[in-house]
Amino acid sequence: MADTFPRFKVAAVQASAVLFDREKTIDKAVCCIEEAADKGAVIIGFPETFIPGEPEIWYLAKRNSNPLHKQGKFFIEFVKNSVKIPSAATDRLCQAARKAHAYVVVGMSEVDDLFPGTLYLSQLFISDAGEIMGVHRKLVNTTLEKFVFSPGDGSYLNVYDTPYGKLSGLSCGEHAHGLFKYALLAMGSQIHVSSWAPFPDHMSDQVQRDSVDFRVRQFAHEGKIFVINSCAVTSKQNIDFCCDTQEERDCFVENTGGGSSIVGPSGQYLAGPMKEGEGIVVAEICLEDALPGKQVHNVLGHYTRWDIFSLNFNRERLLPFKSMSAQENGAAEPAVELQRIKKEIREIGKRVDGLMEERNQSAQSRMGNRQVDSLSARGQPRR
Repeated sequence: MADTFPRFKVAAVQASAVLFDREKTIDKAVCCIEEAADKGAVIIGFPETFIPGEPEIWYLAKRNSNPLHKQGKFFIEFVKNSVKIPSAATDRLCQAARKAHAYVVVGMSEVDDLFPGTLYLSQLFISDAGEIMGVHRKLVNTTLEKFVFSPGDGSYLNVYDTPYGKLSGLSCGEHAHGLFKYALLAMGSQIHVSSWAPFPDHMSDQVQRDSVDFRVRQFAHEGKIFVINSCAVTSKQNIDFCCDTQEERDCFVENTGGGSSIVGPSGQYLAGPMKEGEGIVVAEICLEDALPGKQVHNVLGHYTRWDIFSLNFNRERLLPFKSMSAQENGAAEPAVELQRIKKEIREIGKRVDGLMEERNQSAQSRMGNRQVDSLSARGQPRR
């Protein structure tokens, strides 16, 4: 019997965070998960840093002033509203995913439990059973994000198995990196969640929003994959929170900055794009629809040249320190090194003694043979 490919629905959430309020933003995320599930979605994607909101908005609002004297307080509040994984905050999201019977990928600010004050721009992957599958930490933070977040490493770039297909994710500007995307394709990605910050009118131009659209459609076309493209928008709460003056408020247009969509394996829109306002974009997809394109351009199969080009991928977990044994470190304590040398000298001495003994025995054997040969030559009997 031939293989079958089920059709199923996926959803991209387009919404604004409740800036710097983790609990209220999670409330909103739970409602979005429920709404998407009601629409039949089994895989649901959220915008970049949805919990507790994109910090770059705050910095951009202050672009005509000097925010340095305020950013200490800003950072304290942002850390306090970021998310530990796992925690009571992630438990709520997991419960919502389990109730919805859906896989959920949520953008968030992750706070490191081991190194206080260290933040990562992350995507949390949750299964339909409400279990944490893994985390992706953004490998390279963009522009003002560098003031707030630390970079992730290769151990946090993975593809996850689901009954619907292999699931991956990247955040925002990571979609400009061909090697990042190719690594996911090489690991088998079939359904990809692309999470984006808002790019509101006045603050950003149409060229920026067009580049988002171009990058996700190109990735879908290159890999013959489905992309759940989830973009944030900027709400009145966001503007009021970030802005102290009318001049700063004029930098934003409320409820703009989106562009969420579902993109098919030929780069075509299956739903969306939703340019403005909050909502959920849903489309029915089937992995079988990717097969015709793979017959023509399969960059992980017949349409590539691994013998010429290949990708080196360091998947090691990187830490500020690494405990190494003396042997791994290439050095040893003097007393240990001295004992090692003495042992080697003793072993060399034994080998020399053995070789000397073998030489003496060989010499004596040759001397005995010559005496026998001499007696035989004179006709004397051998004894």
